[in-house]
Amino acid sequence: MTDLTERLRRIMDHHTVRRRDGSVVACSCGAEEVSDHARHVAEQIVGQLRLSTEQANKVNNQIRYVSAWFDDELTKLEGAE
Repeated sequence: MTDLTERLRRIMDHHTVRRRDGSVVACSCGAEEVSDHARHVAEQIVGQLRLSTEQANKVNNQIRYVSAWFDDELTKLEGAE
């Protein structure tokens, strides 16, 4: 499996701003009239890494669970002092 950092670097290198006309840019991938280049690059990353909304929601739920657990542990430690 390819290193994730390297994959991200290659995607970003392929999607650099080629031309800027006011608020509209052209991307080196060939996309013309991109009004939000950062979003364009993010969409390309999601697509090429085959990330889905379900996966993102699962990760967010896991982060919430860990955060709640950590908050609970801190509350218990603060109560013990």
